Amino acid sequence: MSPQFLEYNCLDAACTLQARNAFWPDLAIGGFRPAYDMTIDLLPVLSFMQTRGIRVDHEALQATRTEILSSAATKQEELNRLCGRELNVHSSKDCQTYFYVKLGIPPYYNEGTVTVDDLALQRLSRGTSKRPGLRQAKLVQDIRGLAKLDGTYLNLEFDADGRLRCSYNPRGTKFGRLSSSKTIFGTGTNLQNLPQEFKKFLISDPGYVFWEVDKRNAEWVVVAYLANDANMIKVVEDGLDVHTHTASLMFGVEAEVIQYENKVIGQNTDQDIIQELRSSDAILAKYCTNFPRSMSGRQAGKKNNHGRNYGEGDAKYSLINEVEQSEAKRQGELYFHSYPGIQGTFQEGVKKQLMKDRSLTNCFGRKVRFMDQWGPDLWKSAYSMLPQSSVVDSLNQGMVKIYNSANLCGTDGWNIDVLAQVHDSILLQVPISLISTGLVNQHGSTNFSDIQATVHDLVSPNLHYNGRTFKIATDDKIGKNWGGYNNTSNPQGMRELKNLSELPQILEALNVRTT
Repeated sequence: MSPQFLEYNCLDAACTLQARNAFWPDLAIGGFRPAYDMTIDLLPVLSFMQTRGIRVDHEALQATRTEILSSAATKQEELNRLCGRELNVHSSKDCQTYFYVKLGIPPYYNEGTVTVDDLALQRLSRGTSKRPGLRQAKLVQDIRGLAKLDGTYLNLEFDADGRLRCSYNPRGTKFGRLSSSKTIFGTGTNLQNLPQEFKKFLISDPGYVFWEVDKRNAEWVVVAYLANDANMIKVVEDGLDVHTHTASLMFGVEAEVIQYENKVIGQNTDQDIIQELRSSDAILAKYCTNFPRSMSGRQAGKKNNHGRNYGEGDAKYSLINEVEQSEAKRQGELYFHSYPGIQGTFQEGVKKQLMKDRSLTNCFGRKVRFMDQWGPDLWKSAYSMLPQSSVVDSLNQGMVKIYNSANLCGTDGWNIDVLAQVHDSILLQVPISLISTGLVNQHGSTNFSDIQATVHDLVSPNLHYNGRTFKIATDDKIGKNWGGYNNTSNPQGMRELKNLSELPQILEALNVRTT
């Protein structure tokens, strides 16, 4: 190391300390000390997750990569036949020329620019009342998706021991959410937006199974209490299905009808097919006369639940969900009529607080100041701050306590590993011995129900808003790989554990021996 390099590093450290001493007293006075403390508390568990990493099934990964490349080549051959020439799916210009010039379809736009992005391709493949859907567009979508999966995930650079790791940034977002990226050595990737197709290659270590704890409808629950809305609070406290109940209120029919219609319609968005299904069913023909034409009632409830609370307008809702703007306006009015506290108590309350000092503080003491131009964009950001930060602070504090617990994560205790955090959920790795009928160690006799109760208590602290105290419920999933369970394509994936009585059956299906 050169003297110049050493001098630079000394000055860098000295100036950092000097700056710290200058602003440190203002940290507490300004109300920002809680955010700092929560950040510092996270460092040990984040360091552990970054060091531990997750085991990878490389053999299955390589086999799938071979299948994907073959599938992409087959789809490209079909696409070329339908187009009468080779179409470069990765060239926007070539795709625009084919769909909008050769086929003469009116172009789709994104923020004023002609586009053949995923949403445009989705519309092209679905068709309209004036033209049929295009198989070519679906093939372009599929080939692009396979190429991204291969290039971004299946061809990752792993660490020397074959495990997948990432680098976590505890100050990655403004409202407290973590962000993740490749490691400092250039290996790994962002673990917080992995597709299900890749997650199934991330497997538990020998003698362990994965256990994921996930906060149920977390941000919507916080909005319910921020809005002090009786209808929303009833959904939470009665344990109702959020999207079904929202649709029931919006369209004025019983929840059983909403659920029945959703089973019949499913994820279908073709208006002609939906109309045929409804008209040919006596129940649906009677009760679903004012339902959306291009989605089930429950889907409408779900889409409004996810977007409207944070200021999503009719134009944006119309674009995202491919409905007429008049229909988007109707759904918005029905949603806010069902939950009047959202626009009144919650959104107007946020604006009033911002008028005082342009800052908001959540129930954990995290304070955020909003200095952008006053208007809708600032308000939308502010609406999301309290729910998002409340959820992530409750989850992260619980994760810290799990990691720091000698009983849970200590080698002399239950030896649980904290492996990953994905905004609303934590991925744990649990020794198989813990989920047997009993466990005896120096702490005495216990079983998985005790462990589950302890973890739930840590990640579900009491939250306080508008004079009310509440918790966000926690759901559990068990599996030997991190992908979603599918009886055919991923039988070892994560299964919902709705009741502990289901655990023996799940373990048997996973071929887990607990004796």
